Amino acid sequence: MSDHSGYSNRHGVASPDPSPARGRLPRQTCPAPLAGERFQADYISLLAHQLITPLSTISSSTQSMIRRAGQMSESDIRSRAEKIKRAVGRLTEIIENILAHTRATSGAMVLDVHDFDLNGMVRRVCDYHHDEHPSHPFEVAIDPLPDRYKGDPLLLEQVFIIVLSNAIKYSPVDCPIRIAGDKGDGAIAISVRDQGIGVLAEDLPHLTQPFFRGRNAKHMPGTGLGLSLASHILDLHGGSLRVESREGQGTTVSIILPTVQTFNAGGGI
Repeated sequence: MSDHSGYSNRHGVASPDPSPARGRLPRQTCPAPLAGERFQADYISLLAHQLITPLSTISSSTQSMIRRAGQMSESDIRSRAEKIKRAVGRLTEIIENILAHTRATSGAMVLDVHDFDLNGMVRRVCDYHHDEHPSHPFEVAIDPLPDRYKGDPLLLEQVFIIVLSNAIKYSPVDCPIRIAGDKGDGAIAISVRDQGIGVLAEDLPHLTQPFFRGRNAKHMPGTGLGLSLASHILDLHGGSLRVESREGQGTTVSIILPTVQTFNAGGGI
């Protein structure tokens, strides 16, 4: 019989042979799996599930299109194609997060620093995600953000995408998501506030740990790598990630960047 982690009882301590044959060595016991091994097995299982779900969508949609070739209307084809597009996007997101996490943990993440338009970057990402998720209204108030900022634009854009995507994922449709920018006291803040499921108080301190997922979010798609990666990128910029939340009352995630940059060496997470 297997327990909930997928390990069989035979991996526990074996019962001694009540009547060992003469001269035979006693049966060796198998050590119980270490906590790290259990965690790795659980995470591989979670990751496999995250990959299988969009792959199943792609498979079923393409098989339907093949079977019904010549009989599908234009709207049916468009609907199937949109499902495939969303599934491919989900696969891409998972793989990119895994690759980025691997670079971060190995210390291979290096900043490509130059001046860029921070205000314009935030607006561009908001416009793209609003087009992709029109059922989620955005309230954007970012005028205080500078149009010239020194940092790695691609990595900082990834941070904002992670935070905004989480707000969309964990919020009900038709509930506004507010994106605000502020500048003062030596820091720049980009905050994203949603009205979603929120976070349990005991889970808040662990949100930026790799692979951690809140207990009220484990039934939803996700790898548990996003906020860990975002926090690491901000640390390289001398910034930080701040999360305020109450279960059932939404979450505010703030991206904090220094107005005067002090870049850190690219150590691992």
